Amino acid sequence: MLKELFGNSSWLGKIIQLVLISLLFLMTGFFIWTIFGGNPNSIDSQKILQLITAVFFFILPVAFLGYFWYEKPIEAFYLNKMPAIQQITLVVLLMISVQPFINLLAYFNEQIHLPAALKGLEELFKEYETRAGELTKEFLNVKTGGGYLFNLFLMALLPAFGEELFFRGAMQNVFSEKFSKITAVWITAVIFSLIHFQMYGFIPRMLLGAMFGYILVWTRTLWLPILAHFVNNALAVSVTFFSGNDNQLENFGKADTYVYGVISGIISIFILWMIYKPSRTNIKNI
Repeated sequence: MLKELFGNSSWLGKIIQLVLISLLFLMTGFFIWTIFGGNPNSIDSQKILQLITAVFFFILPVAFLGYFWYEKPIEAFYLNKMPAIQQITLVVLLMISVQPFINLLAYFNEQIHLPAALKGLEELFKEYETRAGELTKEFLNVKTGGGYLFNLFLMALLPAFGEELFFRGAMQNVFSEKFSKITAVWITAVIFSLIHFQMYGFIPRMLLGAMFGYILVWTRTLWLPILAHFVNNALAVSVTFFSGNDNQLENFGKADTYVYGVISGIISIFILWMIYKPSRTNIKNI
């Protein structure tokens, strides 16, 4: 009965289900965190909350709904096809080479300001981003190998799998039932960026989301967007741990080094074309 109720839903019904079920699971996870002594003033407790959020908001709802939506959810979410070594190599190279270009876009994004009438809202965004940045720095402030590996899991592997499963595997998939594949990519990318609630990182994060979406459309395997997302996050975690400077990576490509951002963009477009090229004959069937 439930399988028919959920499975026969329209694309809009599925989007509503995805949002509501995710919020329900998230509230459940937050309740569990609270009753087991969750403390917002403890970094360790905040890390546990981060883990719970990733699992309860992104992973479990998609697993739950996938069972009711599809006969073969693994296949429907593009998890059944493993990527080729060449594809893996290109995606890793892409995510390394694109970093200065993303930083350059972030720099331009930071120059955009809301109208004077919305100054209060802009200040609110700034305050939120400052707090989020401070919390991230606290998360990254580890001195041991074990702490580094846990951060890789918490801040790179878990969000890479969970967010790509949620946004590209489920949401983009549902939007493509109504819109073209490319339109679905960009709608999902916008939502992906908005949900992070960081106005000054909106454009680069939207571009990253679109890039992950295109990679899925071209290769038909979710493992490559997951890999791309993981490498992107793991670079920040690793550079901070090994250099002790969390600004080193994010500033490369900005201001005086903008030329590297431009070169990075050109190289990244070429690598994207290399990823796209093998799919040209089958792209119309995707």
